[in-house]
Amino acid sequence: MIQTMLNGSVRSGQNSLRQDLRLLTLNISGPSVERAERLAAFMLPLDVDVAVLTETRANLGTERLLAEFEAAGYGIQAVLPSSKRERGVAVLNRTGSSSGIASPVQIDLSHRLAIEEIREPGEFRLIAVYVPSRDATSEKIDRKRRFLDQMMDVVQQEAMGGRVVLMGDLNVVGRTHLPRYPAFRAWEYDALDHVMGHGLVDAFTKLHPGVQAHSWIGRTGNGYRYDYAFVSGALTKALRGCEYLHEPRLQGLSDHAALLLTLCGESLAAQAASDIRLAAA
Repeated sequence: MIQTMLNGSVRSGQNSLRQDLRLLTLNISGPSVERAERLAAFMLPLDVDVAVLTETRANLGTERLLAEFEAAGYGIQAVLPSSKRERGVAVLNRTGSSSGIASPVQIDLSHRLAIEEIREPGEFRLIAVYVPSRDATSEKIDRKRRFLDQMMDVVQQEAMGGRVVLMGDLNVVGRTHLPRYPAFRAWEYDALDHVMGHGLVDAFTKLHPGVQAHSWIGRTGNGYRYDYAFVSGALTKALRGCEYLHEPRLQGLSDHAALLLTLCGESLAAQAASDIRLAAA
């Protein structure tokens, strides 16, 4: 496990309690070293505070990208898969006040789910996930279904405990997704329903009602919305923005768009202060 926690840098000229908190998720497609360097050149100027990288891989390209972020002052939480055919997730964090948290339930593919406790400017837990894709074989179907069941158990446990942000590549679409795809099954739709049933809100849909976004485009040109950011109901007050950035896909850095979530730091800090007052009452 690569887990290095470093003091995060604060954007120049801003109070760390008032600045917006910027969180990005991007499927990096297990990059080569050359593509990892291009990914770093794209991502680092975005000046995000937390990045969730999905489809990490036990290869030199993933290691190079993580090293680029570590050199820029980010702490790294990542379990690179032991098999070169397997993929995982990494959390890059420069807030300077965070720690990795053990999953409250058993996760068979533990390299695909990470939990990070963010403490500044407000306190919440980030659940970073990379859900397995599948084909029509029973082995791949069972593997994905089991992971989704375990992920839903994590969401249920964490949502009961406080504020939560869930980000990553879920490899599922919603029931109302357009276009409709007959390949998706009821249990895949149920996964998103379960997440929202525990009080988490789809940040993009909250800010852009009625807009059908696509974050992955298939070889036939069909679009799928696979990449998400969900926030606890209390965190909707802090929502400043949630946008898909298509540059990675259009520039050949990935086959996915990135998703940038922006939370108001002042609102997060106010919620944390309210928690302290209630605890002291």
